[in-house]
Amino acid sequence: MIGHSLPRPAIRLIRRIIVIGALLLTAPAIAQPTDGIDPEVWTAQPDGAVTHKPTGAVFPAAYGIFKRSRIVTIAPDGSDIAINYDAEDGATRTRLSVFLFRPHEGERGLKGALAAIAARSPEAFVWADGPFTIPAPQSAPVPLRAFKGVYKTGEGPNAVMDYLYLAELGSWSVKVRATIAQVNDPSQEEAIDLVVRDLPWAAILKANGACSGAACRTGGAVQFDSHMAESLLPNLLLKTTKFDPAAERDLPVVGGVATPPLGDAAVQRSTRDPVVYVAEVKGLGTFRMVKLPDMLQRMVGGAFGKLSVDGPIYAVAIDSGGNVLMPRFFAGGEPTPAQFGAVVSELVLHSTASPFVTVKETAAAIPAGE
Repeated sequence: MIGHSLPRPAIRLIRRIIVIGALLLTAPAIAQPTDGIDPEVWTAQPDGAVTHKPTGAVFPAAYGIFKRSRIVTIAPDGSDIAINYDAEDGATRTRLSVFLFRPHEGERGLKGALAAIAARSPEAFVWADGPFTIPAPQSAPVPLRAFKGVYKTGEGPNAVMDYLYLAELGSWSVKVRATIAQVNDPSQEEAIDLVVRDLPWAAILKANGACSGAACRTGGAVQFDSHMAESLLPNLLLKTTKFDPAAERDLPVVGGVATPPLGDAAVQRSTRDPVVYVAEVKGLGTFRMVKLPDMLQRMVGGAFGKLSVDGPIYAVAIDSGGNVLMPRFFAGGEPTPAQFGAVVSELVLHSTASPFVTVKETAAAIPAGE
């Protein structure tokens, strides 16, 4: 919970960071995974590619410098599989794992995917997460807006970056996890992005049928986080922006937000730029949704942790006792009062109002089943 004076564990700005080991491929205890090409699930092609029989998805022996190193059949019927690809570029080593599976009720969603990263890297913090667009394949014209998360452990040349991509399609889900040790330049992340966008989406979408999952909802505002922007923008922008709390208290109410145990707070609609919504939480401070200047869009993108961010960009700003934070952003359209209220509730109830938010804290803040 955010306290009266902000410098509490919920919003601390410095964490002890340690370097954690590389990615490990794991399987649920209920399944007995098998290594190699199971003929009941896979068809080997002469060029080294393999075809996943349940979906018809073809996975090549290599994606550029990424060479296939392992095939794992987690479920005997092929409804849960994983493929590892490894790459070396000088001193940089990358392990990339592709998971294709039918989702189970209450399992394998974003909350579970983040919890798995947190278990392996307890001190990893969120560098950036949010939307990642995948263009529509020519033979199956369905564009996707998947989730991408970038998580950092350690500092300097010994830092480790974990990447997570999740596309929930409905009948099938695709998850990609990657780990880079000794990150040197943005092209390493771009190489992973290219592999994700080059996966056999046409075949997977055809096998999926009607696209009904979270990745299929490509319209409207979507939430994202950016460590660099959250660290820099409050000083660059908000401390020079003048607000009028007295006038804001008379604004029309357009919604509400539950902030137990502090009671409910009204969401009010502003009539003055750059403010869009205002919610005053007693004892904590004032939460505002503000529209950012267009010139800041490129800055929010960042070098590492590049997301598919389209302007205009909106930010949730917190003013508490003279301390200003900007811990959440939206892109793709103006957020609704309900979206703003949901973020206010999360920031009040969970330790996620800080530029240094661990993956563990992020997973804990996601409602069960998501």
